[in-house]
Amino acid sequence: MMHRRTFALAALVLLAACAGNPWTVDRFEAPEADVASKKTFLYTPGEVAAQLARQPEIATRTEAQVRAVIVGELQRKGYVEVSGAAGADMVVTYQASGMRRFVESDQRRIGAPSPNQVLTPGSMPRRPASELPPELSVREVSLVVFVEDPATSKLVWRGLVNAELRTDSLEGVVRQVTDMARDIMKQFPARRARDKK
Repeated sequence: MMHRRTFALAALVLLAACAGNPWTVDRFEAPEADVASKKTFLYTPGEVAAQLARQPEIATRTEAQVRAVIVGELQRKGYVEVSGAAGADMVVTYQASGMRRFVESDQRRIGAPSPNQVLTPGSMPRRPASELPPELSVREVSLVVFVEDPATSKLVWRGLVNAELRTDSLEGVVRQVTDMARDIMKQFPARRARDKK
């Protein structure tokens, strides 16, 4: 009885961990930047490439949602948004790009014969000419959040996620790109309060 509870609890913790952060974030921070000591940031609109950009309403929705995530997460970590570059310690923007491709589906037909039945010489059934090969739509998406020093225009921090999204819905892609932005910004260092003298 105790083993079942322990196993169920372990499975639940593993499931929660997998669901919490499905993306692998590749991040870079310039050693000399000391990002956590900065106080203010200026957000500039990002670039949305590929199929999302061809539909203005989808591109606008992507920009609004990604902006809300980036600005919200920076404010939660103690940074203050400013409206001009003159008062900003950092300039924050992003770039989203992607392409759609088709791959052969690995789903097996129900009731299909086993490989042993069809992979013998002379018994390979021919595929009907009218049947198309099974394909699956896959979107390869990259999202990069850039943080630059406004005085030097040098990169001080960067977070990147590359992922394959298996969805045909552009709304689903926007939702997942927003989740990518959230996971990237969770990796951004929290503001360190300066010592008061």
